[in-house]
Amino acid sequence: MRVTFACQISLKKMPAFTPIQFELSEESPEDGVLTEDDLRQLKLLDRLYEVSDKVAIKKLSKNDRAWAWHVQEGHQAGFYVPLEFRGPFFPADSEMARREDKPHIYMEEIRAKWPAISGEILTHLYRRFTNKGTEGHLTVPPKKAFSDLSPASFLVMGRTRDENGQLYFECLTVDSNSTVYSLIEARFDLQHTFLAGVFEAPKPDTLPQSLVDELDQLIAEFIAAIHAKTLSQLIARYRQIPNSSLIAKQAQEEWLAKDSANSFDPFSQKTPGNSLMELTTEVEFTIYRRHELRYRASQVLEILFRDGIAPSTQQIVTRVVRHFIPLYEVMRDASQQRRTRVGAGFEAHIKRMLDEGQIPYEEQLVVGTRRPDFVLPVGRMYLDNSPDALVLAAKTTLRERWKQVPMEGRSCSIFLATMDEKVTRSAVREMNGKSVLLVVPEAFKAQGTVVEYAKEPNVLTFSEFFTEELMQRRKPIWGAMGIWS
Repeated sequence: MRVTFACQISLKKMPAFTPIQFELSEESPEDGVLTEDDLRQLKLLDRLYEVSDKVAIKKLSKNDRAWAWHVQEGHQAGFYVPLEFRGPFFPADSEMARREDKPHIYMEEIRAKWPAISGEILTHLYRRFTNKGTEGHLTVPPKKAFSDLSPASFLVMGRTRDENGQLYFECLTVDSNSTVYSLIEARFDLQHTFLAGVFEAPKPDTLPQSLVDELDQLIAEFIAAIHAKTLSQLIARYRQIPNSSLIAKQAQEEWLAKDSANSFDPFSQKTPGNSLMELTTEVEFTIYRRHELRYRASQVLEILFRDGIAPSTQQIVTRVVRHFIPLYEVMRDASQQRRTRVGAGFEAHIKRMLDEGQIPYEEQLVVGTRRPDFVLPVGRMYLDNSPDALVLAAKTTLRERWKQVPMEGRSCSIFLATMDEKVTRSAVREMNGKSVLLVVPEAFKAQGTVVEYAKEPNVLTFSEFFTEELMQRRKPIWGAMGIWS
């Protein structure tokens, strides 16, 4: 479906009337593109936030979804209720009734509405199996809400009351491949390691607490510059975001300073992959967001305060309408650059670990149309099609892009490093068929993981890659060649 918005534009070198088209795709969209389903879901989420006092979010595991598949897997008949939900959101054990015949099982009826499915309030059964530690399940929610979800999708629940004051929950599931998923991550400031949590229901225009102080400081800085008539100098100061290598280096320095136990030597760490994930998705992204906020705010203020003088209401409206395209491009470019920067940082942090571990490699070796991220141990072995060489590719997210990687392999092993927890098991098995091995953070294979492909034979952690594949298997071979001593 295509929706066309037309607005009057009178910029130089442009016709007087230009229709601006935005695509609302009904197929798999690029990141940042809102589909019709996304827009409907955003309305339902806004309603959920508006009526709720608390919001609970859970990243769904395979078992939380597999019970609803056409060919059912596992023994669950609903989703696992995490410990974080019990007490502050769901009933605590002390508030539940015991089964007379099986007193170790506590039960409570839960009323819930699934507005994406129907407007009816349903009754589910919350069961706590106290003989199995923390285990508890909500049974049986609508299968339709879970059956087609991608791995690591969200369950969002809002606690509210009906017109009679009776407690019930509004519930939505949000697919991990949708743009709405990213909006939820941003709104609740969810990190990559997030699994479950309970939050205050967000109000309109509320921001993550981690941003509030920084925003207040930046607002005060811009206001002071406007009063002092130095806005143009401040805009010039923030006009450029540092390049990827500088931001990655800054992230590495902050990460090292945060904890004396942190190290880039992969052989001295138990979980080097978790460190890479923290560096890329938390430390570096926070730094990038800090620079980006100043840069994008400067771009917009430069459009609105063209002469450095505070505009009137009429001037603000006029400039927004007349400069709609530049303003739109500012926001569009922000989304695109953010994804590119995170990917570049991931490679930089892997490179730092290879360096600190004194592992021989060549970076971005150009061979015809191929340009593998890292070739180990040396490029000539790769060029000679030696089976003792290997390729290490790095992609923060995979989707269909992993299919480019086997072309880089020649006759050597291919390892694909990623932080993508949303890959399906079938895709990982397809990779296995093309001899691609995935290298993932240790958290992806830890107990309680939501990663669907964790137990596939072609998946290893960064710790296994560095210790078993490189140190134990490859180093003796490369050492005998005089390449790695």
